Amino acid sequence: MKEYRCGRSVRALRAQPLKRVGQGMSLGSVKSAAPFSSGYFMSVLLCALLLTVTYPLFCPGFALAAPSSNAAFLRASGVTEVNFTDTGQYRYATFLLESGDYRGAALEFAHLIEHFPLSPLVGSAQLGMARSHFYSGRYGEAQTGATLFLKNFPDSPEKMSAVELLNSVELFLYSPNVKHTVRAAGQDRNFSEIERLKRQKYKPDSKKESTVLKRRSETPVTPVIAISTASTMKVVQIPLFFESDYGKIAKEMERLKASGLDTVIVRVFHNRGDRYYAVTDPQGGARPETGVYFETDHAPVIDDVLGPLVKLAHGSGLRIYAWMTTRYADYGLEGRDDLACRAYDLNRRKTVRCKGLDLFNDEAVKHLEALYSDMAGYAIDGVLFQDDLVLRQTEGFGKRADTLFEAEFGEPPAPEALYVSKGIGGGVDYTPLFWSWAQWKNTRLLDVADRLKSVVREKRPEARFVINLMYESVTNPEYALAWLSQDLVEAVDRGFDYYSIMAYHRQMESELNKRPIAVRGLISKMVKDAVRTVGDPSKVLVKLQIVDWESGDKIGTDEVLDVLKEASMSSGVSLAVVPYRGDFPYSELLTFKGVAGLD
Repeated sequence: MKEYRCGRSVRALRAQPLKRVGQGMSLGSVKSAAPFSSGYFMSVLLCALLLTVTYPLFCPGFALAAPSSNAAFLRASGVTEVNFTDTGQYRYATFLLESGDYRGAALEFAHLIEHFPLSPLVGSAQLGMARSHFYSGRYGEAQTGATLFLKNFPDSPEKMSAVELLNSVELFLYSPNVKHTVRAAGQDRNFSEIERLKRQKYKPDSKKESTVLKRRSETPVTPVIAISTASTMKVVQIPLFFESDYGKIAKEMERLKASGLDTVIVRVFHNRGDRYYAVTDPQGGARPETGVYFETDHAPVIDDVLGPLVKLAHGSGLRIYAWMTTRYADYGLEGRDDLACRAYDLNRRKTVRCKGLDLFNDEAVKHLEALYSDMAGYAIDGVLFQDDLVLRQTEGFGKRADTLFEAEFGEPPAPEALYVSKGIGGGVDYTPLFWSWAQWKNTRLLDVADRLKSVVREKRPEARFVINLMYESVTNPEYALAWLSQDLVEAVDRGFDYYSIMAYHRQMESELNKRPIAVRGLISKMVKDAVRTVGDPSKVLVKLQIVDWESGDKIGTDEVLDVLKEASMSSGVSLAVVPYRGDFPYSELLTFKGVAGLD
């Protein structure tokens, strides 16, 4: 049973070329493109060198990769066929800046400088990075960036813009008339003034852009401070127990606790084709094909397994989290076409039904709220949102979605306005409107998660919440947003208690076509990057697989510990192993001294 990654493999999506379409912008149209000269080349090389040395000091959320070619960078990011250019990178970074995602913009501008050091856009990228720091309240970094720009590109047409930026920075740093809010990290903030200056600088050209600025400025992206009430977790995620009576499960719970684990995450949903818990009691000789494992009037009930498991876990001194679906929780509603998700078939060029609920339909979301409220009637310690809280690059259409998007952006998300087809088998290009749509979908998914958290907290105020994130959310955020509507930075801003990163090494080896040693290095970097983004290591829940998804074979303990070694390079992270295996020596995890979070 593959419960660990919802639906179609991302590998199938990677097989299609994914490209951005610009708005008539060429390299020559960028006003900061300095003339090519020996002085220019020396400037951009110096800029790249200075970035490599200084940027990690100024932006904790960013880590430069080892020097490599752009093709190598793309392969390391899991992109095997993509028209990735300096122009496209610049457009994407600028889009993030103008949308209000200042931290994300700074990272993307930095990526351009790192991977295209000879591009004529390096100067614009350096200034864009300085602006991003300014709008996020990182005035010291903004001052340094603007100063470096003036030093490296003294003849740039954007020289006066950099001078104006420096003047604005000095206003915030030194003027006694500007109030500052000093935060734990020593950063100054005055969001209302920042947004006022931003609107002066970036006047929207359309209702769509105006709405983006308004929506994003209401909850500005801020650097994360490593202050949290979360505690480091040692977890096993349990799709099902194989024991046929609760007495044996009780003994297994005691063994898990004795091995050093402190939390179990148990599956409480049942999709068609899943294996049933062995303790379930078929009523009338048959069990529903889909449903849940807790009492509710809002979905078919397989059996009340959650109740006994909560008692057994707490009796053994373990915390217990309910692992529950979101979009795929259409149990009992499969015949309701009006509540179903809609997708666009690129080959047939028509909208079709897709798996699960339409999360833009408020009736569907209220159905989920009712389910989660009933689930919260049990003494659970938290909730893990299943990895179906995603919308792929062709999903998220329908009357309600179209109406909501048009009300906010001034035009519906018509497929012809989002994709430019290159013919059958040729993939698609993405338009600028597509990226607005992808971020808008991500916002909706997180809004739904917030609503579900609220109904659970009405009954369980102390409950904690874990969001499942694909590894691409860390290793390749641009394409995670495109393919899945996932955005780690946005999730952090919503304040989940834990961010579950699926560091499934065998799966990554297969999907990325990489050797084990390369994947282990990628996992090490991925965990470090996630910790920088989240801020608190204990909130990063690194999930490791102990079964091969494709073959079903058990993975040896030594191999798991090798991966654990890489994942634990960031001290204090939380750890989960997936799935539960009755024969796995969980105590071995505690004997590995490199895992500071498990001490």
